[in-house]
Amino acid sequence: MIKLINNIEKTLSNPLIKVQLNNNSLQTIIECYSDFCSNKIKEFSEAFNSLFKCKDEFTNILNAVIVENSTLFDKALNTLNNDNLYTKTKRTAEFNNATVTTSIAKCTKDKNYYIIKCYDYFIYIFDKNQKKCFMIIKNNKKAITMINILLLTPYLMYGELYAVHGGLINKGKNNILINNSSLGGKTTFAILFASHGWNIITEETTYITSTGNILPYNIRNYFNIRVGTYISFKDFFLSKKIINEKFLAMNNLPYDDLFDYGKLNQFSIDFDDLGSKINNNKMKITHSLKVSIDKSEKFKLKKCSPIENVKAFLELSLAPTVCLFQELLDYNITNQQYRYNNLIRIFKNTKSFILKSGLDYKENYSLLENKLKEDVRK
Repeated sequence: MIKLINNIEKTLSNPLIKVQLNNNSLQTIIECYSDFCSNKIKEFSEAFNSLFKCKDEFTNILNAVIVENSTLFDKALNTLNNDNLYTKTKRTAEFNNATVTTSIAKCTKDKNYYIIKCYDYFIYIFDKNQKKCFMIIKNNKKAITMINILLLTPYLMYGELYAVHGGLINKGKNNILINNSSLGGKTTFAILFASHGWNIITEETTYITSTGNILPYNIRNYFNIRVGTYISFKDFFLSKKIINEKFLAMNNLPYDDLFDYGKLNQFSIDFDDLGSKINNNKMKITHSLKVSIDKSEKFKLKKCSPIENVKAFLELSLAPTVCLFQELLDYNITNQQYRYNNLIRIFKNTKSFILKSGLDYKENYSLLENKLKEDVRK
């Protein structure tokens, strides 16, 4: 692993950008050597820093290097496959069990060096001696998502941020968190609202501070669109110049068939094609809408407890990836009850609803807005 790190450092000269994430718990100094993500990293750091007022001196500093280099990527893969690396520490084992289909983490036996592969385009190397990480990426835009996630993970560990599984939509002073499990309908309902003039601010995951302020930046830089959703909002997508000829050719198929087919077939589009940027560091979640779509259901909307999902939100903020960083940064998370109570405090004043729907969500949008009209104001 030391040889690999030396090879990486030999390639480094003048970074395209050098920025910082500043927080009282941790300062992350980022050097980026990748053309296609340097501007995004700059935007990301500006949004992050807008949330925190920090002291001038930092005692806890992490250095991060982002490198786009196919040769180094291959060398890192060879290192990852080295039988001498260890995979059975408590946190690497938890991480590997939780991410078995997408990722793997290993470390040296002395636990001074870690290597994590996520998908086929992102490798994260951590040097505990230097307190420095190296992110080696392929030219794949989805790598930006992994960069963002791994840069934020230490702040989740320290309790400075919470990760909430849900996308955020905005209109005026109203910020609605659309949440549920993957494939539950979050993106479909975000697009339903967007087709009626709402802004999509985040997709899949929303990050909030310990005081409830929203990180005004979308971490996952792409949408996965399924065929049923695409056909249902065909005119909206075409107005955005988002064209998928394969899906358009299926326009005349029964929607029930498209719904089933869509669970296995989707395509990715850039977040910027549908999403919006809002430069506001004082946004808070005003509404929570837990959605699910089942073709045998009928449209039903009811109020629920605003803290119903708090336990799930805490679990995401203490996910195996976050806990793995306990080993990397030698930090012990001891205040779980405090974090749980803090999330309850943040969400107790939100207006919260459960929405179960069949394939009738589009024609029931007016009903949805009427049900929310005392809370949703332009």
